[in-house]
Amino acid sequence: MLEVGARVTNPRSGTEFELLDMSDTHFVLRYTMAEPSRAPDFAEHFHVGWHEEFKLLSGEGTYRLDGKAGTVKAGETAVLPERIRHVHPMNTGSGPMVMEQHATVTDPAPGAIRETLGFFFSIFEWDAAGKIALDRLGLPRHPMKFALAGRVLGRAGGYDARLPKGAADVAAATVGRLAEMLGYEVIDPKWR
Repeated sequence: MLEVGARVTNPRSGTEFELLDMSDTHFVLRYTMAEPSRAPDFAEHFHVGWHEEFKLLSGEGTYRLDGKAGTVKAGETAVLPERIRHVHPMNTGSGPMVMEQHATVTDPAPGAIRETLGFFFSIFEWDAAGKIALDRLGLPRHPMKFALAGRVLGRAGGYDARLPKGAADVAAATVGRLAEMLGYEVIDPKWR
């Protein structure tokens, strides 16, 4: 079960994640990046009704906000407001980087935060075990699982920046719903 203290590592980046706090409308997730990042942990995306802040505890990094690069150092906070496409801070320093993601969802569907975090914890774990094929951005290659991922993430207001929100909503409501009805899974029961 997904609960405070849960940990997972993204096998592609080596980033370790630890859930520090979670409610129906808020969560805090600690990222520990031992090495400089080669790629982001999460594809470029945007949120509707979801505000994020990344507080750097150590190290330095870069992030993208509306296509523009920004930098952040230990003691600073990167604010990534809703409706603006962004990429979370990545380690660009010479040593480890540790940061906390503080996210607040203003109008989530019931269980949306748990589902979102459960999805990413599952994807990272399945990727490490070779149980899922992911695209270069770390999302499911299988079209039905991709659509179901969009459905899960969309319930909390999260959207892949490659698709317009309207198209993502239609795909989630049709193909994503069909994938759900056919029994496809993108969240391991242990992370529900």
